[in-house]
Amino acid sequence: MATAYCDMDTLGGGWTVIQNRFNGSRDFYKTWEEYKTGFGNPNGEYWLGNDYIYTITSADTYELRIEMEYADSTKAYASYATFSLSSESDS
Repeated sequence: MATAYCDMDTLGGGWTVIQNRFNGSRDFYKTWEEYKTGFGNPNGEYWLGNDYIYTITSADTYELRIEMEYADSTKAYASYATFSLSSESDS
């Protein structure tokens, strides 16, 4: 079972963080199996795992928010009203 980080601050909270990268301490050049099951640590850099993301997003409608911060501390985000991940059997 995976452990997920929940952001309870952004826009009132309730965001499940599926990926976190901020300092390059974790190598994200991984195998399909590693992306499937997840890797890293929710307190640091990590990927939740495709299987877990599929399970979460197949249950309801979810929004995706991608937050970025550049080296000069400029921040930006992209928001998508609906987000889901299909199963591995659906490719």
